[in-house]
Amino acid sequence: MITVIALTALVASFAISMNTEVRLARNADYDQELEWLGRSGVELAKFALANKCPEQRNIDALNQFWAGGTSPCSNEIPQISLRDVQLGHGRFSVTIIDMERKWDINLAANLQRPQRDVLQKALGIVGVTDAGLASTIEDSIIDWCNPIPNPSASGAKSDYYMSLKPPYWCKGGPIDDLTELLDIKGISPEIYWGSISSNHPVSAYQQHGGGAFGQPVSGPAGSFRNKDEPFYPVGLEQLFSPLGGKLNVNTASALTLQLIPGVDEPTAQRAIQLRAGPDGIDGTDDDMPFQSIGEFISNLPGGGPVESGNPPARQNNGPGPNPTQGIAGYIDVRSYVFDVRVDAEINNYKRTFHGVVSRSGAGAAQLKCVRFYWE
Repeated sequence: MITVIALTALVASFAISMNTEVRLARNADYDQELEWLGRSGVELAKFALANKCPEQRNIDALNQFWAGGTSPCSNEIPQISLRDVQLGHGRFSVTIIDMERKWDINLAANLQRPQRDVLQKALGIVGVTDAGLASTIEDSIIDWCNPIPNPSASGAKSDYYMSLKPPYWCKGGPIDDLTELLDIKGISPEIYWGSISSNHPVSAYQQHGGGAFGQPVSGPAGSFRNKDEPFYPVGLEQLFSPLGGKLNVNTASALTLQLIPGVDEPTAQRAIQLRAGPDGIDGTDDDMPFQSIGEFISNLPGGGPVESGNPPARQNNGPGPNPTQGIAGYIDVRSYVFDVRVDAEINNYKRTFHGVVSRSGAGAAQLKCVRFYWE
């Protein structure tokens, strides 16, 4: 009886092992085909970004085909789908997100012309009310992104970071991945993700027990919220991206629009209602995206809260001079860098790919994939 049981267990173990080996071999066979599904998805995204009706060629907006919009003039070839595309033995779906719907952190931290007003407004929206902590974060972000050898008044360079456990160098260069903010002095997971978020890893700065200005130190990942620490309704992750350029007022959220100097919450909400059209919903048939920076600026003075169901009156003064023209240095109506997510699948074997697509050349007509990777 013992022999029978032992042989049965051995056979079962062998069967499980063989099943695993077969699955691994099958998945290895799928790897190359899945990669080409991912690359095909990026090429389809480039096609979607390139093909727009004439009146929309000079803007990028949420009602367009690439963004999942339903405008009748969203694409010259509307029968092309970005969802559940069949190709070979598999299928894929494409999601395109422009990077300019958030603020470029590297523009805000530029040493030659730092956008301190943007950083200050961002920290205010996040809920950093302690002036000392806000100053530390602001200076430390600028120090992290720039090769200057000495720290700012409240900032930090390698001398500080190398004293931590674990030690690491101050980057002294542009941020490539926004999660680098978690390694910058003063930025806790709550400030980065927002207090309502959870199950995110703590930064190296927080792991060693560092804190600033009485700020509570986060605990282990997934349990970093405690009742004594400040509440941050918004995280920096919702406001910034590591790529892009000027903020696209046609795709930005009300939160990121508030980072524009001179734009408060009611004005940002007014801008959203203007571009969303009568139904008040972005990405639908009646959207009225801004056609120029001048048009957006012309609607700022006197802009206030709008009664529900009553879209505000809209002006269209074109790109002419305006007393608030200084804002033009911060905004645009186009996007130039896009994150393309491709979810590929073959026989229930799935993989997610990402392509970073940029626009360049005359009229931003050239589209190129500058980075391709998978999760």
